Amino acid sequence: MDWLVDRVFPFRRLTVWLGLLLLIVIVLALALTALLVLPKLDESLVNNRVDTVARAATQSAPTFQLNFQNALTGTAGTPDTDAVTAAYGQLTNTDAAVYQAMSGTELVPVTAMAPQQPSPIARAAATGSGVQKGTVGSGTSRRAEAAYPMVIDGTAYVVVLASSLDDVDAAVRLTIRRSLLGALIAVPLAVSIGVLAAALLTRRLRRLERSARQISAGRLDEPILDRGKDEIGDLAVALDRMRDEIAATDASRRAFVANASHELRTPVFALSGFLELLIDEEDETVRAQFLTTMQDQVDRLTKLATDLLDLSRLDAGKVPMEHEPIQLAAVAERIGGDLTPIAAKRGATIAVDAAPAMAVGDEARIGQITRVLIDNAMRHNPAGVEILISTDHGPGLAAIVVSDSGPRIPDEEVAAIFTRFSRGTRAGEGSGLGLAIASELAVRMGGRLTLDQTGTRKAFRLELRADDPA
Repeated sequence: MDWLVDRVFPFRRLTVWLGLLLLIVIVLALALTALLVLPKLDESLVNNRVDTVARAATQSAPTFQLNFQNALTGTAGTPDTDAVTAAYGQLTNTDAAVYQAMSGTELVPVTAMAPQQPSPIARAAATGSGVQKGTVGSGTSRRAEAAYPMVIDGTAYVVVLASSLDDVDAAVRLTIRRSLLGALIAVPLAVSIGVLAAALLTRRLRRLERSARQISAGRLDEPILDRGKDEIGDLAVALDRMRDEIAATDASRRAFVANASHELRTPVFALSGFLELLIDEEDETVRAQFLTTMQDQVDRLTKLATDLLDLSRLDAGKVPMEHEPIQLAAVAERIGGDLTPIAAKRGATIAVDAAPAMAVGDEARIGQITRVLIDNAMRHNPAGVEILISTDHGPGLAAIVVSDSGPRIPDEEVAAIFTRFSRGTRAGEGSGLGLAIASELAVRMGGRLTLDQTGTRKAFRLELRADDPA
């Protein structure tokens, strides 16, 4: 349906909009050229011609006055006034003429080349001083003039130098014609190139659009490629990175569902089997063993359900988190005292050696993390393991440390130890969620949970921001 809409309403297409925008820009450029550049060109050429004529009049005025005076006296061997004036015009590349100034502004032609009707510039020179200059005429019959007064033997004259502006008008008209011809060639060519470039651009955008639709449809196996080094290429890289993250998240979700289903199914099947055996078993001793085993499975199921609930609340951002000063030594003493009887039943010992260390965090969550660490130390170490709860502090941080005398965690398993459902080769019972939840809780409090196996004992450190007394 989109293709039909695009054909009925072509202005919905980015290619058309970019082509129209380019056309508008070109038309505006041509209009500004016609309105600003061409008039200035004509004005500049005319002013330059007027200044040239005026400069020629100023520079040659003394020589012409001497020659004209000799022609008036009729000295033997000298040309007449017309010849002197014509030579003056050839020298200055103008049409030279001389008028005699009568009373007022009346001017009488002296030379044959002088027009019968003097120009306003000539009349202004008769009543003024210095060189008068300007343009005379209109349309296609314009000329640049410069006129200056001259006095010989008490008689006032006006010398006029005129230069036709026909060549200037011809140059301007030629420029206009060439500009229009260039516009007629450049506009279609530029629009065609612009539309082609826009088509290539929108083609890349459509490819990204198709990739985004594939991502929204759940097809995450095809990478998003774009060879461009511009903003669209950056967008393609960002989309491909998003695709990778979505694929990783989707894989984690699938693994989470599979692992959760497996972990839930195991105790449920065990409970179902023991119930069937319990119904047919008449020996009270065996029944008691079955009930004990069933109780363990129920505890395991309860812990798994609690862990899954905590994970879902963490993912939903619905875990309330306080940030208040906490004395870690007090937390260590309390947790150690609570878990000592349980440790004794499992053949482990718990010792507390905690110095005062103030941290900023949530006391309940710190206690929860510490319980997870101690529970892991009891579950995943041989009987007789010695567990030590201590505190540590340094510049800007405070830590509660749970260390044990059990064997080291293999190096190949350390990288995934805080990953959900990650279980080592010696994990025994457990869902692999405890450390993942503890690590996320530590991050939510602005701290981190790390494993340190550099010493003689392996130690889990919960590092938090230290409380500043100030």
